Amino acid sequence: MSLHRIRVSPLVKGSTTGDGLVLLDVRGGVVLASNAVGARIWRLIEAEQDTSEIARSIANEFEVDLERARRDVDAFVAALRARGIVAGEDPC
Repeated sequence: MSLHRIRVSPLVKGSTTGDGLVLLDVRGGVVLASNAVGARIWRLIEAEQDTSEIARSIANEFEVDLERARRDVDAFVAALRARGIVAGEDPC
């Protein structure tokens, strides 16, 4: 897992609730939804945490193994990147 910070595209609007996440890609008119874990990852991305910090938070908050949290965070972020919703930044 890289330690890159992730930035959200300015063309994407997100709304989170306790139940999940809804993302609107304004450019393509695409609406995406995720569960509560995805919503939490999204909020941590918006808080400018790097992927390692996000995985630790997910492991603690959802009481899962850190390696599983890392895989899940990596997969979620990769899916967002593939759609142009987020982009990684070079480490400082």
